[in-house]
Amino acid sequence: MGQSVKHNLLAAFRYLLRPLVRIAIRNGIAYPDFAGMVQDAYVNVAAAQLRASGRELTPDAISIMTEVSSDDVRELLLSPDDAKLGEAEQKINAAARALVGWHTDREYIGPYGLVRDLPFARSESGKRDVRGFVELAQRYCEGYPPKVLLDELVRTGCVQDLGNGFFRALTRSYVPEQLSAESIRRFAQVVHNVTETLEVNLRRSESGVRRVERTVFADYGLPRDALGAFDKYIRDRGQIFADDIDNWLSARSHEGQPNTVQTGIGFYHYVVNEEDERDFGKTLRVEGVKDEK
Repeated sequence: MGQSVKHNLLAAFRYLLRPLVRIAIRNGIAYPDFAGMVQDAYVNVAAAQLRASGRELTPDAISIMTEVSSDDVRELLLSPDDAKLGEAEQKINAAARALVGWHTDREYIGPYGLVRDLPFARSESGKRDVRGFVELAQRYCEGYPPKVLLDELVRTGCVQDLGNGFFRALTRSYVPEQLSAESIRRFAQVVHNVTETLEVNLRRSESGVRRVERTVFADYGLPRDALGAFDKYIRDRGQIFADDIDNWLSARSHEGQPNTVQTGIGFYHYVVNEEDERDFGKTLRVEGVKDEK
């Protein structure tokens, strides 16, 4: 692979990951957990490619393809498919650890088991020494700045600033954005299917017919005040198109048919994220164009 191709693919992957990372951050998934899933995907895809080519499936062969250590490859191959997911569920990030400590540590629980409101730092209330959030963070989240940690908990609605120097824990769990299992499943399938189609179409060595992929956009942009009208237009026209496709598929899809394949089309409306687009434009290398210094 040429260096420019590798550079541009890495730039493209970073571009693709930005909306995924936004979702991850909003839902309390930290980098180590995400990186673990990427490692698992590398090993699984490499193993599938070795099987398809008829080559012997060994940790060393996968390690050469992926540069994941042979020991890590061996562990992943011997583990259940969802082992990494189980590990990620057991790990909780700093914000979650702080909330768990706040709700379970006796030094932060008041009478009748109620969670106490905390000052930011240790203080003396009458004759009683009152520990604050700083001490909580130091105990359960060593290495993380208490102020930054508290700001994140307030930002995500897990903690309330009472305005009198004290802070109240509103929830025991750090899940900034609640998502249902069904919405996550649908999100994953849509992104996977779109990416799968594009991956198939990128293969130059295969002579087969490429899958249909069409994008229609305004050459010079659309006035912002016309966005609502465009949304209504594509919903109306798109539904007619979707109904026609559904009728065609329904006439040919019957329960119990042999030799079937799961297939369909996707239809979505996008609005370009200008910040992501600028970043991608800066990192992409175009042949014949020198990098600006």
